[in-house]
Amino acid sequence: MADTEPPKNRLPRDAAGSFELQGGTGGITAMCSCREFLEVYKEDVTFRIRTPESIDPDRTNPNAGFVAAMTDTVGSASPAVARILLQGCEIFEAAAITRTVDKSAVVQALHSCKEEVVVCEKVAARVVDRVDAIVAEVKAGGLKRESRGRTLNPFPQVADLDSDATSFLIHAKRAILYICRLPSLFLGVPAKDTNFDELGKTLERAVGAEAYVTKFVRNNAPGVGYLIELRNHQEHPDVKRTIVDNFAVLPDDTISLPMWYLSGETPRPIGVEMLAGVQFLVQMAEGMLIHLVMHTADKRFPFIIQEYEAPDVDPKKPIKYRLSADLSRLRFGPAEPDRSTGSGTEVV
Repeated sequence: MADTEPPKNRLPRDAAGSFELQGGTGGITAMCSCREFLEVYKEDVTFRIRTPESIDPDRTNPNAGFVAAMTDTVGSASPAVARILLQGCEIFEAAAITRTVDKSAVVQALHSCKEEVVVCEKVAARVVDRVDAIVAEVKAGGLKRESRGRTLNPFPQVADLDSDATSFLIHAKRAILYICRLPSLFLGVPAKDTNFDELGKTLERAVGAEAYVTKFVRNNAPGVGYLIELRNHQEHPDVKRTIVDNFAVLPDDTISLPMWYLSGETPRPIGVEMLAGVQFLVQMAEGMLIHLVMHTADKRFPFIIQEYEAPDVDPKKPIKYRLSADLSRLRFGPAEPDRSTGSGTEVV
């Protein structure tokens, strides 16, 4: 009789873990496994769960336990969480991809992008709240003047506006970098591009100018370039520089809202721009993932992307798109070579 290895000695660390997640509203709405940890969401908070194996992979501590920590005051109700990470993982998991794709690397890229956009969400909300509060105060009581009436004092200002603008643009640029890395995980192209102009050229060489993913990148290159330029000319001012103006009195005695802009270009309200920038980044991340999945999906299965109707969107987890199959068009046979230009579904 052949010798067999003794069964693995079970240690206290090998027992199942049980714990209650404290804080946040309601119950668990979603979970996502991210390499070293499990991320768990309620609608308004995020927890990270680490197992004994991730804490002590060399098994040096027989009593190593689980760790559960609330890591963010943003949860699945955030569009960045729901539409970049949770929706992206669901679509990727549901698709039959014709080539080998490192799932953990895709999840990690989506998670990293989500983290950056969540920071942008927080900054945008903070700036907008401060701007709105000052506007409401001025409308209710007017501007304060000194006794002689010629000096507006104290003139209202949004606190920390310059640092908030800097934080927003830094994290927006990082989010764009992670979005630009996604094609390398699906298509094997070099992970070298940091903007959509260069990425568009890379994709045109790799999959052709008519591929939907190439068109998506080309169509959105100006918006991506605008955010990158705001950051680049803030960090490295030269002939152009990024200007951030707080509330200001104009020559006609009207009050200007806080603005940002590149020198020589039209000023734009910073609060409105930040909110639009967050929405744009979410759309870029989800759109890139969707186009890459549809480009590499097995064409024997007629996958389609469907958008949830507004009444069907769960505010606790506002996922917008899902991957479905049109069963009436199923085909059977050997998988076809991956020479598709896209899915037939545009996400812009």
